[in-house]
Amino acid sequence: MPNITDSFHTHLEASIAISETQKNAAFKVRYNVYCVERGYEDQTKFPDRMERDEFDNESVHAVVRHRKSKSTVGVVRLVLPNRSNPDRLFPIERYFGSQFNAAVLNNFGYSRNNIAEVSRFAVSKQTLLQIQKQLAGAAEDRNFDLNGKDPTLLLPHISLGLIAMLFALSDEHGIDYLYAAMEPSLSRLLTRLGIDFTPIGPIMNYHGERQPMIARVDDLLDNIAHTRQDFFKLITDVSGISAHRHQQTQEKSDAKSSNVVAV
Repeated sequence: MPNITDSFHTHLEASIAISETQKNAAFKVRYNVYCVERGYEDQTKFPDRMERDEFDNESVHAVVRHRKSKSTVGVVRLVLPNRSNPDRLFPIERYFGSQFNAAVLNNFGYSRNNIAEVSRFAVSKQTLLQIQKQLAGAAEDRNFDLNGKDPTLLLPHISLGLIAMLFALSDEHGIDYLYAAMEPSLSRLLTRLGIDFTPIGPIMNYHGERQPMIARVDDLLDNIAHTRQDFFKLITDVSGISAHRHQQTQEKSDAKSSNVVAV
């Protein structure tokens, strides 16, 4: 995926959803994806056309918008640990916990206070098609230059922007480990980008086929920096995370390697 940073900034913009307006835009995209496009949730439960659940008040949200139309096209949230009630289960633990592989989990030194769950990762094809119609109309009426860009071709870039924002959210909230219940197709995309989550259970049917996984944030950043410099540049550029975190991670990794050699 050549020159992904320039391509992203030309057509898209990413931000943490802080205001109610931004959050509501995220909930509307979730409604389009989870209720209308995929049918995972009952539309009648959300008469305001905004899909929400009990974890939204314990989450931080990020959005990607189409730059020209200002339409929100992609959303993701990070369900944070409940530090006043550490035993509160994450969504992934509620639905997949009985199938977790304890032996695999024990290899990760996380605590209930430094792990969060990637959730509601959604890109709305319906919204992109609406943008395509709007921009085509603008081009016809006002000689608007589309530059030959079909908004639906931006799907991979939207996903990359959302992933980049997850690193920003993790950094801001002191999160060192990430849970994710991941679609096989998304898992394959992430692997190509140097993002290797570790399966902690079998593929199960929840909002489609999903597999529970875990990863250490610094390990993800370190591997991306070594294998996909183009994507790492997008992460540092879009998320606002400076390269110092990767440098610190690399120093720890080098020190660990040196100790192993010394032994």
